[in-house]
Amino acid sequence: MRDSSTIKAILIDIVGTLVHRDKPIIGSIKIISYLRKMGLKLLFTTNTDSRTPATIHSELVDLGFDILREEVFTPIIALKKFLEYHQDKKIYFLLSKQTRNEFEAYNEPLGNQIPDFVVVGDFRDDWRLERLDKAFQYIIGGAELLGTQGNRYYIGKNDEILLDTGSFVQTLAYAAEVTPRLFGKPSLTFFELAMKKLGTSPSETLIVGDDVYADIKGGKEAGLHTILVRTGKGASYQSVISMDADQILDSIADLPLVLGK
Repeated sequence: MRDSSTIKAILIDIVGTLVHRDKPIIGSIKIISYLRKMGLKLLFTTNTDSRTPATIHSELVDLGFDILREEVFTPIIALKKFLEYHQDKKIYFLLSKQTRNEFEAYNEPLGNQIPDFVVVGDFRDDWRLERLDKAFQYIIGGAELLGTQGNRYYIGKNDEILLDTGSFVQTLAYAAEVTPRLFGKPSLTFFELAMKKLGTSPSETLIVGDDVYADIKGGKEAGLHTILVRTGKGASYQSVISMDADQILDSIADLPLVLGK
């Protein structure tokens, strides 16, 4: 890996890196204490957009992780930061019922109004084709497409591969011939907001994750140090595409081998 002595903060992916099948990955709880003793700033990142940041934090604490609420960073947080500058806009939301509650202050379009934005996230708890059709009509009518994140798929509790938000965002983008604005990994927006929260530059920041696309590609494009772990999605990647990472580890528990402290 590049010079690890410059690293002041670590973005740690949650699903597939810290947790798999709703259980901590071996060594992942202890490594948090180790990193804190090193004086490193930590931010725990995820593209999970079906649950609120508060719910995700509560789940991690219940699993035994020593993590603060403000150390959890999700696409919902990044999206809210953007929308703070658009309080007066009309917005059509395709979100889960839980995350929709995070945006109660925003008004949806009425009657024949075309909204300013269409927000597409995980809406599998109320998946209806007519909701996608309405979003499509709004977008071709002039609304800007905002996607919570760009993952094509995720790994379910039984290791099944399931469609993720990014696939639906790209379906609408393709149909309407537009380019979506994304707020989760691998978007530059996500990484810039995360580093702003940490107060670090790209050269001072490391991302550790299991997703070559969201974590590694996104991290490298943002200028971060990158480590791919062979857990979660990383367990199935072929080495030929994994070499884009600065370093590859069997799991996050092996971080001391790289940081050298």
